[in-house]
Amino acid sequence: MKTMNYLSAALLVCATTLTMVAQPNSPKSNADAKKAAEPKKTAVEPTSKETFITRYYEMKDSYPALINVCGTYAGSTNSKEKFVERYNKIKAANPELKDVHRNFAGANSTLEEFLKKYGEIKDVYPTMTKYYGYYAAGHHKLDEFIKRFNEIKASSTDLYDYYGEYAASENTLPEFSSRFYGIKASNPKMKDSYGEYAGSSRKLSK
Repeated sequence: MKTMNYLSAALLVCATTLTMVAQPNSPKSNADAKKAAEPKKTAVEPTSKETFITRYYEMKDSYPALINVCGTYAGSTNSKEKFVERYNKIKAANPELKDVHRNFAGANSTLEEFLKKYGEIKDVYPTMTKYYGYYAAGHHKLDEFIKRFNEIKASSTDLYDYYGEYAASENTLPEFSSRFYGIKASNPKMKDSYGEYAGSSRKLSK
């Protein structure tokens, strides 16, 4: 009788062992294994930490035919790939708006939102064609944009060519002026990009 009991117990232990071996890995085990097998991602420096000069020459070297957009790209928060993608998008959809292609490329709005603001300022201020792109690409409402435009126009006539950049920026006039004269003194050959730097929040260089 004892022999039968021992035999039954032995069979029970074997059956339990086979069941445990046959069970699939738990979801947690699978997840851990998958995570371990995934390649490590290389850290990418956020565009917010890149300097204006670095981004300017990055665009100039990669797209020499787009020399006129280097400053806009350098001051924007978009990656180079996103900037070029947006530039090509508006160029294909609205070739007649070539003067503002770079403004849209450097903005964060959708094309629909950009064109809506473009039409808004065009309807209300038909003589301010030079500034349509700056307003359309910026975050300010029209009344605030015009207020800032009149502010710099009244107090800084020497910055005539950069009224649009200031009106569209988030910087105060003293901040904008300080940044403007800073890049002008250190990089006199980058005149076409003074306004984009002055209106941005980027460091000029490391």
